[in-house]
Formats: sequence, C-alpha cells, structure tokens
Amino acid sequence: MKILVVDDASFTRDLIRRTVRKRFPACTVEEAINGRKAQQMLEKIQFDMVLCDWEMPEMTGVELLQWCREQPQYAKETLPFVMITSRGDKSHVVEAVKSGVTDYLGKPFSPDQLIQKILSAAKKHGMEKALGQADKPATSSGSIGADSLSILTAGAKRATSRGAIIQPAVSSKDVKIPSMVRFAGKEFRCMVVHFAKQEATLLIKSDEVIPTVLDQAVLDLSHEGQVNRLNYYVQAIATTEKKPDSAFLTVTLALIDQDTEKEAFISALFDSL
Repeated sequence: MKILVVDDASFTRDLIRRTVRKRFPACTVEEAINGRKAQQMLEKIQFDMVLCDWEMPEMTGVELLQWCREQPQYAKETLPFVMITSRGDKSHVVEAVKSGVTDYLGKPFSPDQLIQKILSAAKKHGMEKALGQADKPATSSGSIGADSLSILTAGAKRATSRGAIIQPAVSSKDVKIPSMVRFAGKEFRCMVVHFAKQEATLLIKSDEVIPTVLDQAVLDLSHEGQVNRLNYYVQAIATTEKKPDSAFLTVTLALIDQDTEKEAFISALFDSL
C-alpha cells in the first residue's frame, strides 16, 4: 500500500511515518507539507490511503478531501481518507463527513489510536491484508498518558531454556542531569530524571508557557565535552502535585532524530550513566 501523510508540522509527519513503518513495514509512506503539495503528488502517483491534517497553508485538509472526491480514482469507495486534527467540534466533524471523509482522528493521539484508525479505514475498503502488519509488541501501552518508562523496564527477570534466571538489559536509567529544553520557542531549565535511548523524562518548572502533547522539543545533552541538540516530541505530561496549579511538571519526550551520529552519541551517553 502507498500511504500519503499530509501535515505542515514536520514532527507530526515524523511521528505518523515512524508509527506506520513500524507497524506496517510493507507500506510505502510519502509526505506532503500542505494540501497543494499533496494534490500535486496525488495527480502523479496513485495512493491507496491519505492521512491528512485539517489546518494547513495554501490548501486545507477538507479542501484536499473535496478535491479527491471529485476525482474518479479517489472516490469515497476507492480511497480511505482519514482526517487528523485538533478541530473536534461537531460542525467540523459534520463538514468532513459531508465531504466524504472515511474516518476522523482527533489530536492529540497515541500511536495505538492512529494504528486502529488505519486498520479501521483499511477494513472498510477490504485493504487490511495489503497493510502487511508486523506483530504487535506485547508491551503496547494503548494510551499517550501511559507510563512509558514502566513499559521499558517491564519484566524484572526472564528464564532461559535451561531454567537459569537472567536479568534483561537495562533499557532506562534513573538520573539527575541538569540541562535546557525548548518548547514552542520558550527555553526552560530542566532536570532529566529518567533516560533511555528513545525517551527522556524531565522535571520542569512551568510558567505562562506549558508544553502540550505532540509539541516538538529540543533537548540539550552533553557527553565528554560535546553538546548535542536532540529533537523529541512531547509524549506525556503530568503534574508532580495533586493540584491543577502545580508549578512543576514531569514531561516525557520521545526521540524524533534518526541520524546515525546522534544515535551513536545517545548510546555513548546512555552507557556512561
């Protein structure tokens, strides 16, 4: 299957692409930064599914949807079109349905929620076998707010075929690393309290700017005199106190970067902790 991801936010496109490639490795994923670019790609290439944001420059998601439904090869019966947006009020849902949307996914969303929408849309069109699913990880959280660190460290012991008990490799570490992090152009002092090769959990003091799930984050980390700015997205947020005006927040970040040099840097830092 060829899936087109349309969103003007690069970190959202990256999140969707990585989720799709991990769960549906047989699928080809292409990206467009707005509706106009997507329209040009749809004219040149026959796609099997579209995952599209609503609010974008030049051409909105609903305008792209309406254009698709006017094309014989992209009729509602032919092309699954999933709208992914924070615009969840009834009037917008009704507009998308009237324009021929297949399904609707509100932001913020978890990888599992995205996967379920893709499966549902494919099933409606008899395409589920074409997705080529990978085995679902047994530790899937099913929720953005789930404690990812507990998943990473789940299962303290496992047995070998000979009955011996061995300890699994450590996949996250409790640390205290003072650093700087940026959300939405605002820089915060932070303390990294848990660290894994694909995740980091921070303690920050919030002010008028509060990060939200799926925001992009840039975290400064140093090792042996080298400072690296690593790109993450916000996976979960929680207050440290049981009150709504808590000044301190715990923020869990998931890694976006897939650069080999940065991965080597993270591995060396992790091993040194």
